[in-house]
Amino acid sequence: MMPFIQETMLAVSNSLATLLVAKVTFVTALGLIGAWLARRNRAAVRHAILAAAFGVLLTLPIASILAPQVRVAVLVGEQDRAVLPPLDAAIDGIPPGAATDGRGVTSGTQQSSKSSLSALLMMGWIAGAMLSLLPMIVGLWRMRSLRRAGFPWAGGQSIVDGLAREAGIHRRVEVLLHEASPGPMTCDLWHPAIVLFPDAQTWEEEELSRALVHELEHVRRSDWVSQCLVRAACAVYWFHPLVWMAWRQLALEAERSCDDAVLRRSEGTVYADQLVTLARRLSMAAKTPLLAMANRADLATRVSAVLDSRQPRGRAGRFVLALACAAAAVLVITMSPLRMVAAPQSASAQSAPQSLPAAATPQFDAASVKLVDANVKGSHSSRDFDPKRLAMVSTLHRFIIQAYGITSGQLSGEPDWFKMPLYSIDAVTSAPASEAQMMLMLRGLLADRFQLRLRQEDRDLPVYALEVSTGGPKFKELKPGEDPPDEKSPPGMVARSFHSIKALMNALNGGGSLTQDRPVVDRTHLTGEYNIQLITEIEDQTDDLDRRTVQFPNLFHDMQAQLGLKMVLDHVKMPYFVVEHVAAPTPN
Repeated sequence: MMPFIQETMLAVSNSLATLLVAKVTFVTALGLIGAWLARRNRAAVRHAILAAAFGVLLTLPIASILAPQVRVAVLVGEQDRAVLPPLDAAIDGIPPGAATDGRGVTSGTQQSSKSSLSALLMMGWIAGAMLSLLPMIVGLWRMRSLRRAGFPWAGGQSIVDGLAREAGIHRRVEVLLHEASPGPMTCDLWHPAIVLFPDAQTWEEEELSRALVHELEHVRRSDWVSQCLVRAACAVYWFHPLVWMAWRQLALEAERSCDDAVLRRSEGTVYADQLVTLARRLSMAAKTPLLAMANRADLATRVSAVLDSRQPRGRAGRFVLALACAAAAVLVITMSPLRMVAAPQSASAQSAPQSLPAAATPQFDAASVKLVDANVKGSHSSRDFDPKRLAMVSTLHRFIIQAYGITSGQLSGEPDWFKMPLYSIDAVTSAPASEAQMMLMLRGLLADRFQLRLRQEDRDLPVYALEVSTGGPKFKELKPGEDPPDEKSPPGMVARSFHSIKALMNALNGGGSLTQDRPVVDRTHLTGEYNIQLITEIEDQTDDLDRRTVQFPNLFHDMQAQLGLKMVLDHVKMPYFVVEHVAAPTPN
């Protein structure tokens, strides 16, 4: 189960690191630019623009998971390929063969390293999000305490009831007094309340009215809940400075929108003096409330706006709000399906084998490609591999399948001669290489000698899902250091030993695969070392040309009877390769 969790965390981390950051940067920058362009407009309009941007930020993660994928190739350098999935990488965490990195095959050590880094990044993100949420949680707890400990003020309640009707608020807004309140503030959504300090009872009627109108505008606009949601978005994207800049700007525009409501019925200079007085009192408070009438940090901007007679004032209006919501919906719909994939920097590199520079790709030191006469006795498919040499005889069709770790069902567009001529490839390298590296070198060789060019697509393909049968697996787990014993093959049968489900999957999906027609997906969640012994029947064709395609007629029955594993038909979105260009091999 742990590798499955690690793969999931790796996918999430890559998404956050490479996809969400780009989308968040674009959306937040768009919101800030829109607010700047509307700087001569009403504060409520700028607030609507920024609120729509934050609505997109909150919706994007969920919409990106649920929306169908639209892959977009992005030109990247070598240092960026580790964080962007390559064009020929498996998707949805289901590799068709070996998981690749550009033209390379990622080793188990590299995958483990990436998973560990993914886990560290995920833990760091969670820790940052919790720390970012902590001030808001503490503030909400304090507001709740103030409300529960505050006592009603009948005199202020009668004033608020009248002002609320004038503002179009049709629900009761309580007025409470509490000595710990540093200034007028609003709390709660369903049962809103305005909390004042006891000195408010000595205020003049006009001064009290201005403060209450400001707080009632917060209630009408539901600023309390919008501030909480925006702070939650800041916690999710705590690492992004633009998000925090947008939050500060949105909070300022909310206060200025409420100031505009006050200025519709009050003198600007008198209200500016009151703001300065309240800000001075607020600055002496030990803790700043979530929503307060005056904040010293934004005081200069607010006072300047209050005293600016040329500044347009008023509410945003339904048309502006509808337009902002529509723009947010368009951004979510168009951006959430996008997936970034690494694209080659050269214009000629449309196929996966040409996606990396030659200097960064392992290559054979010498290679020979020859046409094999199929009429010669003994001519059939073969494969001989050691750490410094790869010798293969097969068709170009089989070469591609083995080089890319796919099945015949994931390849199309071949010309008529694709599966007929036999070619021999004899390639050597001075340094020892793994089988996965050899397959990587084979990709480059096919691109060089056969001028092979592939186009990758994502298609919903039929697969076999490898699952554990109802009775559980019928093989035992190996002890540390123990090797599985070799089984002798009875006549007409083949015996294979595997030490892990991964090794079994390589046989099912790899070159000379047991299942030729469709890929196999691992859903067993068995990650240990096992003694897996599979004995199954071989059915060969008598014709030499077709004999290289080995059939296992009772494979499904043998796996369930001997291993306790079953293969279930399913459909999964997977990479699909189309041959765009291929030619006869160039002379040696």
